[in-house]
Amino acid sequence: MTEAADLDLDSSPTLVLSEHQINELRIRLTDSAHGLMERLLYSAIREMENALLEDLTNHLRDELPEIIDTILQEHLGKPVQGTGEPD
Repeated sequence: MTEAADLDLDSSPTLVLSEHQINELRIRLTDSAHGLMERLLYSAIREMENALLEDLTNHLRDELPEIIDTILQEHLGKPVQGTGEPD
């Protein structure tokens, strides 16, 4: 049984590539890998930008009212009525 398997392997045609063909394949593989890396990188950057923007927006929403109240109180010299979070 192993002799038949060996015969099948021996009788299969051997693919011979010229140096030019190997260089062409190398270039195509490199270009494809670079394109994939670029797409993944830009996608990751967009995801990080979206997460940072959401985080910044949340911080502003949470902290801006208090900053405004503090500055108004400092400027007016007394607590501001009707500011802060709704009841």
